[in-house]
Amino acid sequence: MATIEKSTGEGPAAAGKAGREHGVSYRDLWSRPGYLVRRLHQIHVGLFAEECADKDLTPVQFAMLSVLYGVQGLDQFSLSTSVGVDRTSGADVIKRLVRRGLLARERSETDRRANIVRITPAGRTFVDQMRPAMERAQNRLIEPLSEGERDLFLEMIRKMVEANNSASRAPMG
Repeated sequence: MATIEKSTGEGPAAAGKAGREHGVSYRDLWSRPGYLVRRLHQIHVGLFAEECADKDLTPVQFAMLSVLYGVQGLDQFSLSTSVGVDRTSGADVIKRLVRRGLLARERSETDRRANIVRITPAGRTFVDQMRPAMERAQNRLIEPLSEGERDLFLEMIRKMVEANNSASRAPMG
């Protein structure tokens, strides 16, 4: 098992900070992959919110709409697991998108306990309109990386997601 080496550089939050708080230095945080992934996620959500500010849209909502854009319909559980959210959170996101007229929900003909979710024509139009804003947010996130670094970053992050998927509270299906 590989160990994490302490970083010799300090991130922006550590600039000018020399003390320790609760036994952890700021430099220590910048050497923790989990902390950095969480922080990068916060930054991505902020960038996404800036680009989509006038549309009241979250990354998870856009992910669900994007998945349904390419299929005829999915049951709620399959849709939730396809984007890595738990059943309860998925149902809440779906309910909001149904209220906005972007998704439609109906009982499954084969399993009356399940709901099938489909994207509406308005949902398709919305995805088409929002795709450029989503792409701007993605591009802003990886902008500091060179083209080769971007490919390597995506390759490595996909590898980590695949290897650790089952450890999630909401594993992707």
